[in-house]
Amino acid sequence: MKKDSKKLISLVLALTLMLSALGVMSAGAKTEKTVKVTVQNYRMSTEDGAPWSGELLSVNVELKEDDSMETLIERAITSNGYEFTVSNYGYISSINGLAEYAYNGSGGWMATLNDWFTADGTQSYTVANNGVQAGDEIVMMYTCAWGSDVGSLYGDFNTKLSGSQKITGEFVSSETKAGFAEFDSETLESEIGITAPEAEIALYTEAQNKNYQVRIYLNEYQPEVSGADIRRGHGFEVKDGDTVYVGVGNPAWPSMNSWAGTADETVYTFKVKYSPVKGDLNGNGKVDIEDVTILQRHFAEFEFLTDAQTAIADFDGNGVIDLQDATAMQRNIAEFS
Repeated sequence: MKKDSKKLISLVLALTLMLSALGVMSAGAKTEKTVKVTVQNYRMSTEDGAPWSGELLSVNVELKEDDSMETLIERAITSNGYEFTVSNYGYISSINGLAEYAYNGSGGWMATLNDWFTADGTQSYTVANNGVQAGDEIVMMYTCAWGSDVGSLYGDFNTKLSGSQKITGEFVSSETKAGFAEFDSETLESEIGITAPEAEIALYTEAQNKNYQVRIYLNEYQPEVSGADIRRGHGFEVKDGDTVYVGVGNPAWPSMNSWAGTADETVYTFKVKYSPVKGDLNGNGKVDIEDVTILQRHFAEFEFLTDAQTAIADFDGNGVIDLQDATAMQRNIAEFS
């Protein structure tokens, strides 16, 4: 009986330790939700009397349930030892001694949320109303010309993207990156190349007139459906054959330019195309030691290449699939690892 009791106690202790370990693992796995806040002044120089110029700060701020754009900006500024003044309606009038009208009667602070000049005050965009989310980017910038010198163009109905689009992702093809570096805003249909059958990407879209919103959709363009879009800079999964839509300036979306009339939106379409990397026999978007093993198993007649693998197995490009390809793959791995 005593032996059974000891066994039971040991079992309970082991289970307790295991659950405790799981609790520690869960706590360690918890990720902090943040928003990136940047404060910059590239329009008024110190020679013109500005107390500072350039980038004052660029920090990740923890996102809390009761936060708004205003509280996030304030926390970023004050936690770094800088001064911050808010006037009526959440308008930020001064940061670290640089106040509105310091340069002229057209100067002051403006804020973008994911590269869009918000149509309302910073206090209007909250976690509660989904106005601000983890992964968003807020930029406070000083203007000397009512915003026109920082991309806020009142009364301008241009709804095209700029030439500064960017796509990030581990398996985004280099050709796509090069193509986006030279993005043509007049081309409404293009491709996004991926080097694995599935990949996570993020689009950093930018409108020529940042008073107009840019929204991203996957496989179905739904500008009328609230929350159906993917936010700028937020990652999402794509696969071969998917379609990514990027809309700019839909009349139903908020804009500071609405007072001057409505603009015609522009919609860009990007087809996702999978282009396998030569030698990537396991389809993970890169050449690694597992690909070498697959090729060696083929030569040892343990497991033969599929037609799709055969099409990309000639790594050294000599027209023959042989052990030299395996050697070339190993050298490539050693060079880039």
